[in-house]
Amino acid sequence: MHFPWYGLGRSLATQVFGTLLIAIGPVLLRGASAPGPQNEIVDLGGYATQVYVDPQRGNDITGDGSRAHPVASLTRALEQSPGAGKRMAVLLSQGRYREPTFSLKPDVDLFGGFAEPGGARDIIKFASVIDGEDARRLAFGADRARVDGVHFVHGRVRGKGGALLCDGTSPVLTNCIFVENRTMIPLNWEPPLLHLTAHDGGAVMCLNGAAPRFEHCYFYRNTTECGRGAAIASDRGAKPHIASCVFANNRAGIDDPMRSSDGGAVSLFDHSDGAFIGNVVVANTALARNDAGGVFVALWSAPQIADNVIVGNESGDDAGGLFIGGQEHRYGVPLDPYPTADRYHIVVERNVFVGNVNGTRNSGAMRVTMESRVRFTDNVIAANAGGFYLQRSEIVAERNTVWQDWRFLEDKPSLGPSRMTGNILLGPLDHPGQARVALTHNMSEPSAGGTDILPVADVFLDDAVAGKITALRFDLATFTTVVTTADPLPAGARLPGRPINVGGKRNGHWHVVKAASGTEIIVWGRTEAETHPGQEFEIQRTFTLKPDAPAGIGARVAK
Repeated sequence: MHFPWYGLGRSLATQVFGTLLIAIGPVLLRGASAPGPQNEIVDLGGYATQVYVDPQRGNDITGDGSRAHPVASLTRALEQSPGAGKRMAVLLSQGRYREPTFSLKPDVDLFGGFAEPGGARDIIKFASVIDGEDARRLAFGADRARVDGVHFVHGRVRGKGGALLCDGTSPVLTNCIFVENRTMIPLNWEPPLLHLTAHDGGAVMCLNGAAPRFEHCYFYRNTTECGRGAAIASDRGAKPHIASCVFANNRAGIDDPMRSSDGGAVSLFDHSDGAFIGNVVVANTALARNDAGGVFVALWSAPQIADNVIVGNESGDDAGGLFIGGQEHRYGVPLDPYPTADRYHIVVERNVFVGNVNGTRNSGAMRVTMESRVRFTDNVIAANAGGFYLQRSEIVAERNTVWQDWRFLEDKPSLGPSRMTGNILLGPLDHPGQARVALTHNMSEPSAGGTDILPVADVFLDDAVAGKITALRFDLATFTTVVTTADPLPAGARLPGRPINVGGKRNGHWHVVKAASGTEIIVWGRTEAETHPGQEFEIQRTFTLKPDAPAGIGARVAK
Protein backbone atom coordinates (compact mmCIF):
# COMPACT_ATOMS: atom_id res chain seq x y z
CA MET A 1 0.00 0.00 0.00
CA HIS A 2 1.32 3.44 -0.94
CA PHE A 3 0.28 6.61 0.84
CA PRO A 4 -0.12 10.20 -0.39
CA TRP A 5 2.25 12.72 1.13
CA TYR A 6 0.85 16.08 0.09
CA GLY A 7 -2.11 18.33 0.66
CA LEU A 8 -2.24 18.30 4.47
CA GLY A 9 -3.42 21.63 5.83
CA ARG A 10 -1.02 23.46 8.11
CA SER A 11 -3.49 23.56 11.00
CA LEU A 12 -3.76 19.76 11.22
CA ALA A 13 -0.04 19.27 10.63
CA THR A 14 0.75 21.63 13.49
CA GLN A 15 -1.82 19.97 15.74
CA VAL A 16 -0.50 16.51 15.03
CA PHE A 17 3.26 17.06 14.85
CA GLY A 18 3.75 20.46 16.45
CA THR A 19 5.99 23.38 15.60
CA LEU A 20 9.20 24.33 17.41
CA LEU A 21 10.99 27.61 16.78
CA ILE A 22 14.40 26.19 17.59
CA ALA A 23 17.51 26.75 15.53
CA ILE A 24 19.28 23.79 13.98
CA GLY A 25 22.98 24.16 13.41
CA PRO A 26 26.01 21.98 13.96
CA VAL A 27 24.64 21.46 17.50
CA LEU A 28 20.91 20.76 17.63
CA LEU A 29 19.12 22.46 20.51
CA ARG A 30 16.28 20.36 21.95
CA GLY A 31 13.34 21.98 23.67
CA ALA A 32 10.47 19.51 23.29
CA SER A 33 9.85 16.25 25.09
CA ALA A 34 6.65 15.38 23.21
CA PRO A 35 7.32 12.30 21.06
CA GLY A 36 7.12 12.28 17.29
CA PRO A 37 8.34 14.62 14.55
CA GLN A 38 8.45 18.39 15.06
CA ASN A 39 8.82 21.29 12.65
CA GLU A 40 11.94 23.29 13.36
CA ILE A 41 13.62 26.33 11.88
CA VAL A 42 17.02 25.77 10.27
CA ASP A 43 19.76 28.21 11.22
CA LEU A 44 22.38 28.19 8.46
CA GLY A 45 24.84 30.35 10.39
CA GLY A 46 27.06 27.42 11.33
CA TYR A 47 27.54 26.12 7.79
CA ALA A 48 30.30 27.07 5.38
CA THR A 49 28.32 25.77 2.40
CA GLN A 50 24.61 25.43 1.60
CA VAL A 51 23.35 23.34 -1.29
CA TYR A 52 19.74 23.68 -2.44
CA VAL A 53 18.00 20.71 -4.06
CA ASP A 54 14.67 20.92 -5.87
CA PRO A 55 13.44 18.01 -8.01
CA GLN A 56 11.01 20.26 -9.97
CA ARG A 57 13.06 23.44 -10.44
CA GLY A 58 16.61 22.10 -10.23
CA ASN A 59 19.04 20.91 -12.87
CA ASP A 60 21.97 18.58 -12.20
CA ILE A 61 23.89 19.83 -15.25
CA THR A 62 23.44 23.60 -15.13
CA GLY A 63 22.57 24.04 -11.45
CA ASP A 64 25.29 25.07 -9.01
CA GLY A 65 23.33 24.33 -5.82
CA SER A 66 22.58 27.96 -5.07
CA ARG A 67 19.14 29.14 -4.08
CA ALA A 68 18.65 30.64 -7.54
CA HIS A 69 20.06 27.63 -9.38
CA PRO A 70 19.41 24.46 -7.34
CA VAL A 71 20.45 20.99 -8.34
CA ALA A 72 17.76 18.37 -8.96
CA SER A 73 18.98 15.34 -7.02
CA LEU A 74 20.37 14.47 -3.64
CA THR A 75 23.01 12.36 -5.34
CA ARG A 76 24.34 15.44 -7.14
CA ALA A 77 24.27 17.50 -3.96
CA LEU A 78 26.32 14.93 -2.04
CA GLU A 79 29.04 15.10 -4.68
CA GLN A 80 29.97 18.52 -3.37
CA SER A 81 32.39 18.86 -0.46
CA PRO A 82 32.19 21.27 2.47
CA GLY A 83 35.98 21.56 2.63
CA ALA A 84 38.34 20.37 5.33
CA GLY A 85 37.09 21.12 8.84
CA LYS A 86 33.90 22.77 7.57
CA ARG A 87 30.24 21.79 7.49
CA MET A 88 27.72 21.73 4.66
CA ALA A 89 23.91 21.88 4.74
CA VAL A 90 21.84 20.23 2.01
CA LEU A 91 18.34 21.74 1.86
CA LEU A 92 15.73 19.52 0.19
CA SER A 93 12.62 21.01 -1.35
CA GLN A 94 9.36 19.06 -1.32
CA GLY A 95 9.02 16.17 -3.72
CA ARG A 96 9.81 12.51 -4.19
CA TYR A 97 13.46 11.59 -4.57
CA ARG A 98 13.97 8.28 -6.37
CA GLU A 99 17.70 8.05 -5.81
CA PRO A 100 20.16 5.18 -6.02
CA THR A 101 21.30 3.96 -2.61
CA PHE A 102 23.52 6.71 -1.21
CA SER A 103 25.88 7.19 1.69
CA LEU A 104 25.61 10.04 4.13
CA LYS A 105 28.78 12.10 4.38
CA PRO A 106 30.70 13.31 7.42
CA ASP A 107 30.11 17.00 8.17
CA VAL A 108 27.14 17.12 5.78
CA ASP A 109 23.63 17.63 7.20
CA LEU A 110 20.39 17.03 5.26
CA PHE A 111 17.24 19.05 5.98
CA GLY A 112 13.91 18.28 4.30
CA GLY A 113 10.50 19.89 4.18
CA PHE A 114 10.96 23.15 2.23
CA ALA A 115 8.27 24.45 -0.12
CA GLU A 116 10.95 25.71 -2.50
CA PRO A 117 14.60 26.77 -2.27
CA GLY A 118 14.75 29.25 0.59
CA GLY A 119 10.99 28.91 1.16
CA ALA A 120 8.77 28.00 4.08
CA ARG A 121 9.40 24.77 5.96
CA ASP A 122 6.82 22.18 7.02
CA ILE A 123 8.04 18.59 7.08
CA ILE A 124 4.51 17.20 6.52
CA LYS A 125 2.92 19.72 4.17
CA PHE A 126 6.10 20.05 2.09
CA ALA A 127 7.37 16.49 2.50
CA SER A 128 10.81 15.56 1.14
CA VAL A 129 10.38 11.85 0.42
CA ILE A 130 13.27 9.49 -0.37
CA ASP A 131 11.56 6.57 -2.10
CA GLY A 132 13.20 3.18 -2.54
CA GLU A 133 10.34 2.01 -4.79
CA ASP A 134 10.38 -1.37 -3.00
CA ALA A 135 13.60 -2.12 -4.89
CA ARG A 136 16.61 -1.04 -2.81
CA ARG A 137 18.00 0.13 0.49
CA LEU A 138 17.90 3.90 0.78
CA ALA A 139 21.07 4.90 2.61
CA PHE A 140 24.21 4.03 4.57
CA GLY A 141 25.11 5.97 7.72
CA ALA A 142 28.16 8.12 8.38
CA ASP A 143 29.76 9.71 11.42
CA ARG A 144 29.22 13.45 12.00
CA ALA A 145 26.19 13.46 9.70
CA ARG A 146 22.69 14.65 10.52
CA VAL A 147 19.34 14.14 8.79
CA ASP A 148 16.31 16.17 9.86
CA GLY A 149 12.75 16.21 8.55
CA VAL A 150 13.18 13.62 5.79
CA HIS A 151 10.76 10.79 4.92
CA PHE A 152 12.30 7.36 4.22
CA VAL A 153 9.76 5.16 2.43
CA HIS A 154 9.56 1.84 0.57
CA GLY A 155 13.14 0.76 1.14
CA ARG A 156 13.52 -2.96 0.56
CA VAL A 157 16.59 -5.17 0.70
CA ARG A 158 17.50 -8.82 1.04
CA GLY A 159 19.86 -7.90 3.82
CA LYS A 160 19.88 -5.79 6.99
CA GLY A 161 18.42 -2.30 7.29
CA GLY A 162 15.68 -1.72 4.72
CA ALA A 163 15.98 2.07 4.82
CA LEU A 164 19.25 2.79 6.64
CA LEU A 165 22.26 0.66 7.58
CA CYS A 166 24.62 2.02 10.23
CA ASP A 167 27.54 -0.42 10.24
CA GLY A 168 30.00 1.04 12.73
CA THR A 169 28.74 4.55 11.94
CA SER A 170 26.85 6.99 14.17
CA PRO A 171 24.73 9.60 12.37
CA VAL A 172 22.01 11.68 14.03
CA LEU A 173 18.44 11.48 12.71
CA THR A 174 15.79 13.86 14.00
CA ASN A 175 12.17 14.48 13.01
CA CYS A 176 12.37 11.82 10.30
CA ILE A 177 9.56 9.50 9.23
CA PHE A 178 10.13 5.86 8.22
CA VAL A 179 7.19 4.18 6.45
CA GLU A 180 6.81 0.75 4.84
CA ASN A 181 10.44 -0.24 4.68
CA ARG A 182 11.21 -3.96 4.69
CA THR A 183 13.96 -6.55 4.91
CA MET A 184 13.37 -9.76 2.97
CA ILE A 185 14.04 -13.28 4.20
CA PRO A 186 17.50 -14.71 3.37
CA LEU A 187 17.57 -16.89 0.29
CA ASN A 188 17.21 -20.62 0.95
CA TRP A 189 16.58 -19.90 4.66
CA GLU A 190 16.57 -23.36 6.24
CA PRO A 191 18.81 -23.11 9.32
CA PRO A 192 19.17 -26.22 11.49
CA LEU A 193 18.14 -24.37 14.68
CA LEU A 194 15.60 -21.83 15.86
CA HIS A 195 16.38 -18.24 16.93
CA LEU A 196 19.26 -17.63 14.54
CA THR A 197 20.06 -14.19 13.15
CA ALA A 198 18.39 -13.42 9.83
CA HIS A 199 17.82 -10.03 8.14
CA ASP A 200 17.21 -7.64 11.03
CA GLY A 201 16.11 -4.00 10.99
CA GLY A 202 13.10 -3.52 8.73
CA ALA A 203 13.77 0.22 8.66
CA VAL A 204 17.12 0.69 10.44
CA MET A 205 19.99 -1.62 11.37
CA CYS A 206 22.76 -0.65 13.82
CA LEU A 207 25.86 -2.91 13.78
CA ASN A 208 29.38 -3.28 15.14
CA GLY A 209 29.57 -0.56 17.77
CA ALA A 210 27.45 1.97 15.89
CA ALA A 211 26.01 4.64 18.18
CA PRO A 212 23.48 6.60 16.10
CA ARG A 213 20.91 8.91 17.68
CA PHE A 214 17.22 8.88 16.74
CA GLU A 215 15.15 11.70 18.21
CA HIS A 216 11.53 12.66 17.47
CA CYS A 217 11.27 10.18 14.59
CA TYR A 218 8.20 8.19 13.56
CA PHE A 219 8.35 4.52 12.46
CA TYR A 220 5.11 3.29 10.89
CA ARG A 221 4.28 -0.05 9.16
CA ASN A 222 7.86 -1.22 8.69
CA THR A 223 8.37 -5.00 8.47
CA THR A 224 10.81 -7.86 8.43
CA GLU A 225 10.01 -11.01 6.56
CA CYS A 226 12.43 -12.88 8.80
CA GLY A 227 14.52 -10.81 11.18
CA ARG A 228 14.47 -8.96 14.48
CA GLY A 229 13.30 -5.39 14.94
CA ALA A 230 10.78 -4.34 12.30
CA ALA A 231 11.60 -0.66 12.93
CA ILE A 232 15.08 -0.60 14.53
CA ALA A 233 17.46 -3.47 15.24
CA SER A 234 20.81 -3.34 17.01
CA ASP A 235 23.49 -6.04 17.13
CA ARG A 236 27.18 -6.67 17.91
CA GLY A 237 27.83 -4.03 20.52
CA ALA A 238 25.89 -1.20 18.94
CA LYS A 239 24.66 1.55 21.26
CA PRO A 240 21.80 3.49 19.68
CA HIS A 241 20.23 6.38 21.55
CA ILE A 242 16.49 6.35 20.78
CA ALA A 243 14.48 9.16 22.34
CA SER A 244 11.04 10.74 21.87
CA CYS A 245 10.26 8.52 18.88
CA VAL A 246 6.99 6.81 17.95
CA PHE A 247 6.71 3.19 16.80
CA ALA A 248 3.27 2.20 15.47
CA ASN A 249 1.91 -0.77 13.51
CA ASN A 250 5.31 -2.32 12.72
CA ARG A 251 5.48 -6.12 12.26
CA ALA A 252 8.36 -8.58 12.52
CA GLY A 253 8.36 -12.07 11.04
CA ILE A 254 5.71 -11.95 8.35
CA ASP A 255 7.40 -14.92 6.63
CA ASP A 256 9.40 -16.60 9.39
CA PRO A 257 9.49 -20.40 9.69
CA MET A 258 12.24 -20.52 12.35
CA ARG A 259 11.33 -18.00 15.10
CA SER A 260 14.08 -15.53 14.24
CA SER A 261 12.03 -12.32 14.34
CA ASP A 262 11.82 -11.07 17.92
CA GLY A 263 10.92 -7.43 18.50
CA GLY A 264 7.87 -6.19 16.60
CA ALA A 265 9.18 -2.64 16.91
CA VAL A 266 12.73 -2.70 18.33
CA SER A 267 15.41 -5.33 18.97
CA LEU A 268 18.55 -4.68 21.02
CA PHE A 269 20.74 -7.79 20.79
CA ASP A 270 24.28 -9.01 21.52
CA HIS A 271 25.75 -6.48 23.97
CA SER A 272 23.77 -3.57 22.58
CA ASP A 273 23.47 -0.85 25.20
CA GLY A 274 22.53 2.80 24.59
CA ALA A 275 19.21 4.27 25.69
CA PHE A 276 15.51 3.94 24.92
CA ILE A 277 13.85 6.99 26.47
CA GLY A 278 10.53 8.80 26.17
CA ASN A 279 9.16 6.78 23.25
CA VAL A 280 5.65 5.65 22.31
CA VAL A 281 5.49 1.96 21.31
CA VAL A 282 1.97 1.10 20.17
CA ALA A 283 0.23 -1.67 18.20
CA ASN A 284 3.37 -3.44 17.00
CA THR A 285 3.47 -7.20 16.45
CA ALA A 286 6.01 -10.03 16.57
CA LEU A 287 4.46 -12.80 14.49
CA ALA A 288 5.13 -16.53 14.12
CA ARG A 289 5.74 -17.42 17.79
CA ASN A 290 8.38 -14.74 18.23
CA ASP A 291 8.96 -12.77 21.44
CA ALA A 292 8.28 -9.11 22.23
CA GLY A 293 5.62 -7.38 20.20
CA GLY A 294 7.15 -4.10 21.38
CA VAL A 295 10.79 -4.13 22.55
CA PHE A 296 13.19 -7.12 22.64
CA VAL A 297 16.40 -6.94 24.73
CA ALA A 298 18.69 -9.98 24.86
CA LEU A 299 22.21 -11.46 24.93
CA TRP A 300 23.71 -9.21 27.61
CA SER A 301 22.33 -6.01 26.13
CA ALA A 302 21.82 -3.37 28.82
CA PRO A 303 20.10 -0.20 27.54
CA GLN A 304 18.46 2.33 29.81
CA ILE A 305 14.69 1.94 29.33
CA ALA A 306 12.90 4.94 30.78
CA ASP A 307 9.77 7.09 30.41
CA ASN A 308 8.23 5.06 27.58
CA VAL A 309 4.56 4.33 26.92
CA ILE A 310 4.29 0.72 25.71
CA VAL A 311 0.69 -0.03 24.75
CA GLY A 312 -1.31 -2.53 22.69
CA ASN A 313 1.59 -4.61 21.36
CA GLU A 314 1.28 -8.34 20.64
CA SER A 315 3.65 -11.28 20.36
CA GLY A 316 3.10 -14.83 19.16
CA ASP A 317 5.12 -16.25 22.05
CA ASP A 318 6.45 -14.44 25.14
CA ALA A 319 6.11 -10.81 26.21
CA GLY A 320 3.65 -8.60 24.38
CA GLY A 321 5.32 -5.37 25.47
CA LEU A 322 8.90 -5.94 26.68
CA PHE A 323 11.15 -9.01 26.67
CA ILE A 324 14.41 -8.98 28.62
CA GLY A 325 16.80 -11.95 28.52
CA GLY A 326 20.46 -12.22 29.44
CA GLN A 327 21.57 -15.50 27.91
CA GLU A 328 20.64 -16.27 24.34
CA HIS A 329 19.13 -19.53 23.21
CA ARG A 330 22.02 -22.02 23.04
CA TYR A 331 21.99 -25.50 21.57
CA GLY A 332 24.64 -28.06 22.55
CA VAL A 333 27.25 -25.52 23.73
CA PRO A 334 27.90 -24.09 27.21
CA LEU A 335 26.12 -20.97 28.42
CA ASP A 336 28.07 -17.78 29.05
CA PRO A 337 29.35 -17.13 32.59
CA TYR A 338 27.10 -14.71 34.47
CA PRO A 339 28.59 -11.21 34.08
CA THR A 340 29.28 -8.91 37.01
CA ALA A 341 26.98 -5.98 37.77
CA ASP A 342 29.39 -3.40 36.38
CA ARG A 343 29.22 -5.17 33.00
CA TYR A 344 25.54 -6.01 32.86
CA HIS A 345 22.72 -4.17 34.62
CA ILE A 346 19.49 -2.93 33.00
CA VAL A 347 17.46 -0.05 34.40
CA VAL A 348 13.71 0.05 33.63
CA GLU A 349 12.03 3.08 35.16
CA ARG A 350 8.92 5.27 34.83
CA ASN A 351 7.38 3.29 31.96
CA VAL A 352 3.70 2.56 31.34
CA PHE A 353 2.60 -0.90 30.14
CA VAL A 354 -1.08 -1.19 29.19
CA GLY A 355 -3.08 -3.43 26.86
CA ASN A 356 -0.24 -5.65 25.66
CA VAL A 357 -0.84 -9.36 24.96
CA ASN A 358 1.19 -12.50 24.21
CA GLY A 359 0.18 -15.83 22.73
CA THR A 360 -0.41 -17.67 26.00
CA ARG A 361 -1.69 -14.54 27.77
CA ASN A 362 0.68 -14.94 30.71
CA SER A 363 3.27 -12.24 29.99
CA GLY A 364 1.44 -9.55 28.04
CA ALA A 365 3.25 -6.68 29.74
CA MET A 366 6.70 -8.26 29.94
CA ARG A 367 8.79 -11.32 30.55
CA VAL A 368 12.17 -11.13 32.27
CA THR A 369 14.18 -14.34 32.09
CA MET A 370 17.43 -16.09 31.11
CA GLU A 371 19.60 -14.69 33.92
CA SER A 372 18.79 -11.02 33.48
CA ARG A 373 19.83 -8.43 36.06
CA VAL A 374 17.28 -5.61 36.15
CA ARG A 375 16.17 -2.78 38.41
CA PHE A 376 12.49 -1.77 38.03
CA THR A 377 11.40 1.55 39.51
CA ASP A 378 8.19 3.58 39.26
CA ASN A 379 6.64 1.58 36.41
CA VAL A 380 2.87 1.23 35.91
CA ILE A 381 1.57 -2.15 34.68
CA ALA A 382 -2.19 -2.56 34.16
CA ALA A 383 -4.83 -4.08 31.87
CA ASN A 384 -2.42 -6.34 29.99
CA ALA A 385 -3.21 -9.96 29.11
CA GLY A 386 -0.59 -11.20 31.56
CA GLY A 387 1.38 -8.85 33.78
CA PHE A 388 4.72 -8.78 35.60
CA TYR A 389 6.45 -12.08 34.70
CA LEU A 390 9.82 -12.65 36.38
CA GLN A 391 11.84 -15.82 36.01
CA ARG A 392 15.44 -16.98 36.56
CA SER A 393 16.66 -13.41 37.01
CA GLU A 394 18.19 -11.09 39.58
CA ILE A 395 15.62 -8.36 40.23
CA VAL A 396 15.30 -5.22 42.31
CA ALA A 397 11.74 -3.85 42.10
CA GLU A 398 10.94 -0.66 43.98
CA ARG A 399 7.76 1.46 43.99
CA ASN A 400 6.07 -0.11 40.98
CA THR A 401 2.30 -0.26 40.50
CA VAL A 402 1.28 -3.69 39.18
CA TRP A 403 -2.50 -3.48 39.09
CA GLN A 404 -2.96 -7.02 37.79
CA ASP A 405 -1.43 -10.52 37.99
CA TRP A 406 2.26 -11.06 38.64
CA ARG A 407 4.66 -13.94 39.23
CA PHE A 408 8.25 -14.65 40.20
CA LEU A 409 9.15 -18.19 39.20
CA GLU A 410 12.21 -20.38 39.62
CA ASP A 411 15.66 -19.23 40.61
CA LYS A 412 19.20 -20.28 39.64
CA PRO A 413 22.17 -20.76 42.00
CA SER A 414 24.36 -18.54 39.81
CA LEU A 415 22.15 -15.50 40.51
CA GLY A 416 22.18 -13.15 43.46
CA PRO A 417 19.04 -12.72 45.61
CA SER A 418 16.23 -10.41 44.51
CA ARG A 419 14.37 -7.70 46.41
CA MET A 420 10.88 -6.19 46.01
CA THR A 421 10.07 -3.15 48.14
CA GLY A 422 7.30 -0.56 48.15
CA ASN A 423 5.33 -2.06 45.26
CA ILE A 424 1.59 -2.23 44.78
CA LEU A 425 0.88 -5.79 43.61
CA LEU A 426 -2.83 -6.29 43.03
CA GLY A 427 -2.55 -9.95 42.10
CA PRO A 428 -3.36 -12.63 41.84
CA LEU A 429 0.09 -14.06 42.41
CA ASP A 430 0.14 -16.83 39.81
CA HIS A 431 2.13 -19.99 40.46
CA PRO A 432 4.33 -18.87 43.37
CA GLY A 433 7.82 -20.22 42.75
CA GLN A 434 11.04 -20.85 44.60
CA ALA A 435 12.93 -17.67 43.71
CA ARG A 436 15.01 -16.11 46.47
CA VAL A 437 13.26 -12.76 46.82
CA ALA A 438 12.90 -10.57 49.90
CA LEU A 439 9.50 -8.82 49.96
CA THR A 440 9.18 -5.85 52.31
CA HIS A 441 6.57 -3.10 52.67
CA ASN A 442 4.54 -4.09 49.63
CA MET A 443 0.80 -3.72 49.17
CA SER A 444 -0.07 -7.28 48.18
CA GLU A 445 -2.23 -10.26 48.96
CA PRO A 446 -1.11 -12.25 52.03
CA SER A 447 -0.13 -15.29 49.95
CA ALA A 448 2.76 -13.31 48.50
CA GLY A 449 4.51 -13.44 51.85
CA GLY A 450 7.16 -11.05 53.10
CA THR A 451 7.17 -8.51 55.91
CA ASP A 452 5.25 -5.31 56.59
CA ILE A 453 2.50 -6.27 54.13
CA LEU A 454 -0.20 -3.68 53.45
CA PRO A 455 -3.73 -4.79 52.47
CA VAL A 456 -4.57 -4.23 48.80
CA ALA A 457 -6.76 -1.17 48.23
CA ASP A 458 -7.60 1.13 45.34
CA VAL A 459 -5.54 4.14 46.39
CA PHE A 460 -5.54 5.97 43.04
CA LEU A 461 -7.24 9.09 41.74
CA ASP A 462 -10.20 8.40 39.47
CA ASP A 463 -9.01 10.42 36.47
CA ALA A 464 -10.12 8.05 33.68
CA VAL A 465 -12.09 9.58 30.81
CA ALA A 466 -14.77 7.61 28.94
CA GLY A 467 -17.48 8.32 26.43
CA LYS A 468 -19.17 7.51 23.15
CA ILE A 469 -17.59 7.53 19.68
CA THR A 470 -19.40 8.99 16.69
CA ALA A 471 -16.69 8.56 14.04
CA LEU A 472 -13.18 7.26 13.30
CA ARG A 473 -10.96 8.58 10.51
CA PHE A 474 -7.43 7.56 9.59
CA ASP A 475 -5.24 10.41 8.33
CA LEU A 476 -2.95 9.22 5.52
CA ALA A 477 -0.58 12.16 5.80
CA THR A 478 0.22 11.93 9.51
CA PHE A 479 -0.46 8.21 10.11
CA THR A 480 -2.76 8.97 13.00
CA THR A 481 -6.40 8.13 13.68
CA VAL A 482 -8.90 10.85 14.58
CA VAL A 483 -11.59 9.75 17.04
CA THR A 484 -14.66 11.97 17.19
CA THR A 485 -16.48 11.86 20.51
CA ALA A 486 -20.16 12.45 21.16
CA ASP A 487 -19.48 14.89 23.98
CA PRO A 488 -16.71 17.42 24.60
CA LEU A 489 -13.69 16.17 26.50
CA PRO A 490 -13.17 17.43 30.06
CA ALA A 491 -11.61 20.88 30.12
CA GLY A 492 -8.12 20.94 31.57
CA ALA A 493 -7.56 17.17 31.46
CA ARG A 494 -4.04 16.20 30.43
CA LEU A 495 -4.64 13.44 27.90
CA PRO A 496 -1.62 13.25 25.52
CA GLY A 497 0.56 10.23 26.13
CA ARG A 498 -2.15 8.24 27.89
CA PRO A 499 -3.38 4.78 26.83
CA ILE A 500 -6.83 4.74 25.24
CA ASN A 501 -9.10 1.81 24.48
CA VAL A 502 -10.88 2.55 21.21
CA GLY A 503 -14.01 0.55 20.53
CA GLY A 504 -15.09 -0.81 23.91
CA LYS A 505 -13.76 -3.14 26.58
CA ARG A 506 -14.72 -6.38 24.83
CA ASN A 507 -13.60 -5.69 21.26
CA GLY A 508 -11.57 -2.52 21.56
CA HIS A 509 -7.95 -1.87 20.62
CA TRP A 510 -5.41 -0.10 22.80
CA HIS A 511 -3.64 2.97 21.43
CA VAL A 512 -1.95 6.13 22.73
CA VAL A 513 -3.32 9.66 22.68
CA LYS A 514 -1.27 12.09 20.57
CA ALA A 515 -3.48 15.15 21.06
CA ALA A 516 -6.99 15.88 22.27
CA SER A 517 -9.34 18.82 22.45
CA GLY A 518 -13.03 19.56 22.02
CA THR A 519 -14.62 16.46 20.55
CA GLU A 520 -11.49 15.07 18.83
CA ILE A 521 -8.87 12.64 20.08
CA ILE A 522 -5.88 11.98 17.81
CA VAL A 523 -4.15 8.65 18.43
CA TRP A 524 -0.88 7.37 17.03
CA GLY A 525 -1.07 4.83 14.22
CA ARG A 526 -4.00 3.04 12.72
CA THR A 527 -6.56 1.32 14.93
CA GLU A 528 -8.12 -1.89 13.69
CA ALA A 529 -11.34 -0.68 15.23
CA GLU A 530 -11.75 1.54 12.17
CA THR A 531 -12.86 -1.49 10.14
CA HIS A 532 -15.24 -2.60 12.90
CA PRO A 533 -15.87 0.68 14.67
CA GLY A 534 -16.85 0.45 18.29
CA GLN A 535 -19.04 2.95 19.98
CA GLU A 536 -17.08 3.63 23.15
CA PHE A 537 -13.68 4.81 24.30
CA GLU A 538 -11.91 4.85 27.63
CA ILE A 539 -8.70 6.71 28.44
CA GLN A 540 -6.93 4.73 31.15
CA ARG A 541 -6.46 6.43 34.49
CA THR A 542 -2.94 7.53 35.34
CA PHE A 543 -2.67 5.58 38.60
CA THR A 544 -1.71 8.74 40.41
CA LEU A 545 -1.77 8.05 44.15
CA LYS A 546 -4.32 9.80 46.33
CA PRO A 547 -2.91 12.23 48.90
CA ASP A 548 -3.83 9.86 51.74
CA ALA A 549 -2.27 6.76 50.16
CA PRO A 550 0.25 4.92 52.36
CA ALA A 551 3.72 6.41 52.16
CA GLY A 552 6.52 4.80 50.21
CA ILE A 553 4.48 2.54 47.96
CA GLY A 554 3.45 2.53 44.29
CA ALA A 555 4.83 4.25 41.23
CA ARG A 556 5.41 7.98 41.45
CA VAL A 557 3.54 9.14 38.37
CA ALA A 558 4.64 12.40 36.75
CA LYS A 559 1.92 15.05 36.90
